[in-house]
Amino acid sequence: MIRLEPVEAERVADHLDELAAVWQGITEERLRTIIPRHTGRPCFRFLVARSDDGTLAGFTYGYLGGPDQWWHDIVAKAMTEEQRQRWLPPGHFEFVELHVRADLQRRGIGGRLHDALLEGLEGPAAVLSTQVDNGAALSLYRGRGWAVVVPRLHFTPGGTAFCVMGLDLA
Repeated sequence: MIRLEPVEAERVADHLDELAAVWQGITEERLRTIIPRHTGRPCFRFLVARSDDGTLAGFTYGYLGGPDQWWHDIVAKAMTEEQRQRWLPPGHFEFVELHVRADLQRRGIGGRLHDALLEGLEGPAAVLSTQVDNGAALSLYRGRGWAVVVPRLHFTPGGTAFCVMGLDLA
């Protein structure tokens, strides 16, 4: 059985070792840089999924995005003015990360984390990015009403290709 638990922003740093084990491909140094910066953002939400023995099964987090934030500014430049008005208005929610331990994927944990993170949000829209070749993530998001807004975007020159997706929250 998996249980979901909210984690207060000031307690997220207590879980960094566990997060690194689930967040494949991230270095500990990058994790220790990113998480503290993100926990200070408005409307920061962080949830973990734990198995009965207390092992971390997955996690998700997000916050309100806005200008002068790295991700927001890159995405805004890739959008048309109309897209920016619809998907990046004041109060939009950035769905930043969702990870489930590899051996526990395809058991509904990601969907539960997704739904719980967005529950009760009052903003106009939510946005996220995911790799264009991540079929499992694309299937999860599309199945929950997300639509592709920017089909292909590289956050770094020659880096992995991502798509940006949006979800109406109203």
